[in-house]
Amino acid sequence: MKMRKLIRPALVAGLVLALAAPVMGAGAADHLDSPVVDRADIDINDVYVFEGADADNTVLAMTVSPLASANTDFGDKDTVGYQFRVDTNGDAVEEITYQVDFITQDDGEQKTQIRRVEGRKATDLEPKGRVVATGQVGETLKLKGGGQAFTGLRSDPFFFDLLGFLQTVEGEDTGVNLGEGDDIFADLNTLSIVLEVPDSHLGRNIGVWGTTTAPNSNGAIQQVDRMGRPAINTVVNSRFVLGDATTDVKKLYNSLQPKDDKALVPLAVDALKKFSALGGEDNVYSDETATAIANLLLPDVVTYDTSSVAQGPLNGRALADDVIDIELNLVTNGAVTTDNIGPHDDYLTTFPYLGAPNS
Repeated sequence: MKMRKLIRPALVAGLVLALAAPVMGAGAADHLDSPVVDRADIDINDVYVFEGADADNTVLAMTVSPLASANTDFGDKDTVGYQFRVDTNGDAVEEITYQVDFITQDDGEQKTQIRRVEGRKATDLEPKGRVVATGQVGETLKLKGGGQAFTGLRSDPFFFDLLGFLQTVEGEDTGVNLGEGDDIFADLNTLSIVLEVPDSHLGRNIGVWGTTTAPNSNGAIQQVDRMGRPAINTVVNSRFVLGDATTDVKKLYNSLQPKDDKALVPLAVDALKKFSALGGEDNVYSDETATAIANLLLPDVVTYDTSSVAQGPLNGRALADDVIDIELNLVTNGAVTTDNIGPHDDYLTTFPYLGAPNS
């Protein structure tokens, strides 16, 4: 497969600045949105849910650790956990959790262990259940009962004019307006966790979100980050909306469960009104319309009909879905319709679907 061009130093410098400075308050889809920015390995970038190459399967994919390289590791299971949470009955509470852990071996290589947990234990911060796969990071693993899994370095599938967004919407001086910048993510890599499971193991109408866990300062396990639909946290809790309160609110948001998200509707309404004001006074959403949209976007889970082809952001999310254009148009009430960035050209039609790592 043809590898992408080498990353341009100036663009990398810009991206590092944009992602690593929490005061900026925006982190692309969810890249480094968590205040725990010194632990990129537990910061969720994106969550994808889509039909597999076999139409009877569904793919759950999570990426973490932007700016990853061949030397970037997942967090070790002694301190870090990764979870796919699956709601099967529409109550925004998980009935199934895939717990993914990483074990660092004596030679420095990492091994993956995946557990499937069902019922009440699925809601635990780090649920214990039956092991369905074990193997080396970077290898394709068979899941017991059907399906397969991959963990390891892949190219980042996300596409977005981040620096343009930061200048046009967030007011940061990046030197480029929205729609005129480059897709820096096209040259970057990320750590990925990809599961492909039979639809029969999930049900038809599901809600999916990703979480990561790690100890707090007292050693107790806490939920550090979570993500469902793209950019919900980034938009609702952006510096453009909240100013200096951004970091504290994002930290709170990342600690919550989707079942609690309806309490965030007033925050989302305020965000929608402020973003739609980018089109002028006459373009501002009414309270009624903004509330209806907020209730559509929350709780923050990826809803998906497993009998259908994904069409993000309201029915799953495939790698090539231009969810940013859709959400820009929605939250600004048509004032901003596109960032002029399209999907990458390296997605695979077969497992593990994410492109090979960039050189």
